Formats: sequence, C-alpha cells, structure tokens
Amino acid sequence: MRKFVPGLLALIAIVALFAAGASWANKGHGESTKVTLAAVTGVKTSATGEAVFNLSKDGKKLKYKLTVKKIENVTMGHVHALGADGTPAAILVWIYPDKGTEPILKAGNFSGVLAEGTITADKLAGPSKGGTIKDLFEQIEHGKAGVALHTKQNGGGELWGINKATKDDDKGASGGSSPGY
Repeated sequence: MRKFVPGLLALIAIVALFAAGASWANKGHGESTKVTLAAVTGVKTSATGEAVFNLSKDGKKLKYKLTVKKIENVTMGHVHALGADGTPAAILVWIYPDKGTEPILKAGNFSGVLAEGTITADKLAGPSKGGTIKDLFEQIEHGKAGVALHTKQNGGGELWGINKATKDDDKGASGGSSPGY
C-alpha cells in the first residue's frame, strides 16, 4: 500500500502538469495554417517563401508572417481568391505592404521576414469586404484562397501558393506546380 500511494500521486501530478501545459498552449490561440510559395509557371526564379496564418480564438484577428528567400524587387503581396482555373482571382487582402493598397518596391535581393501583421475585418477587400476574418482563414485553410507575391520584373506574379494539404489534387497547388497567370 505504501508503494502504491506515491506512485498514484506521481501519476496525478504528471496528468495535472500535462493538462496545465495544454491549457497554456491553447490560451489565446486559435487555428493555424501555412501556405508554401513557389514560382508561378513560366517564371524563372530561385525565390521561395511561406506564409503562416494564425486565427485568434475569437475569430476576429488573423496574424500572419510572410517569409521569403532569394526574392528580388518585391512590390506587393496579397491573399487572392482562387479562380476556377486554379489561378489567382480577386484580391481579398493586402499583406505586403501591410498598411496600404499601393505597391512599395523593396529593391534588391531579399531573404527573411518580408511582412507580418494582423488582418482585421476593416482590411478586407474585393469579395471578402464585409465578410469575417474566420471566413478568410477558412478559405486559406481549405485551398480556396492563396498567396501571391509580385515583383518589379514579374508584375503579374512571381510566387504563388495555396494550402495544398487540403486539396484533392495538385491543380494550383504550391510546391512547384503553381499555375501561370
């Protein structure tokens, strides 16, 4: 009996620590998704990137971080609706530059965090204007919206990606099978 009680207490302590850790990890955080960016078909570039989106628990804010490697002369970046042919359609929200709707040239070769910020309902554009942040997140998460980066040399788009983890096929998926514009 004496050996049983300390073992039981140790098990209870471990379960309590695990539960506290899980609670701490989820506090204030909602869902997360990542989009991998690759060259648009027909564009020769060594640039790559990824955009990570984190939805707040209340569904009213979408934090993002846009990281790129070896991109030159970036001018703008957006979340686009996915067109019927797998190409970017209407702009849903600007993510670079994050404080406007006009391109800003980041001259030269760049690797690192290009942009990060928080998307709120007042920043939504096009068909998402008047919608919810949770709806935007779900479009990104389910591959119905993607991320495009435009450059001075490729104004129509240099990098493009959608969340391919939820797509049934590779049509328009990131990772080298990006569509042309």
